[in-house]
Amino acid sequence: MQIGLIGLGKMGYNLALNFKSKGHNVVAFDVNKAAMENIANEGVPTAQTIGDLALAMTGRRVVWLMVPAGNVVDVVLSNLKYHLAPDDIIIDGGNSHFKDTITRARDLEKLGIHYLDCGTSGGVTGALHGVCTMIGGKPEVFNYCESLFKSISVDNGYLYCGKSGNGHFTKMVHNGIE
Repeated sequence: MQIGLIGLGKMGYNLALNFKSKGHNVVAFDVNKAAMENIANEGVPTAQTIGDLALAMTGRRVVWLMVPAGNVVDVVLSNLKYHLAPDDIIIDGGNSHFKDTITRARDLEKLGIHYLDCGTSGGVTGALHGVCTMIGGKPEVFNYCESLFKSISVDNGYLYCGKSGNGHFTKMVHNGIE
């Protein structure tokens, strides 16, 4: 699968390598130019802007966000939505609050853009070798992306949790138990 990745912090960087090792065609972006240089040296193509990332992808685009929860997600989405088309998919792999996720999904749906929330667990080692993912959103959008989740997760380590917000809610409960 072709995937755009925005956010090359500790988790995002290793997730990019995980995508690549599983045969996905990944292009990455981060505001940190050193992180972009480092991931490029690992053989992952980079884009200089969010718009360039979207342009580097063909067909139905799937863009995975791995940025800090809160306002950063909204800033990225406010830029990204102008570069996507109806039926494209955004996956929020961070620790967003589930109520924010529900609002974001509803707002993007008005543009025809799909939004999956994906609680991503496993730390930096899991991001590289196999995560556990808890996914919320429309079932047909999850079905389209299921092979991606399966490929980057540990064996039986991904779960479709239901409607928008449920993936991040499940991750919140997971974090509380931890």
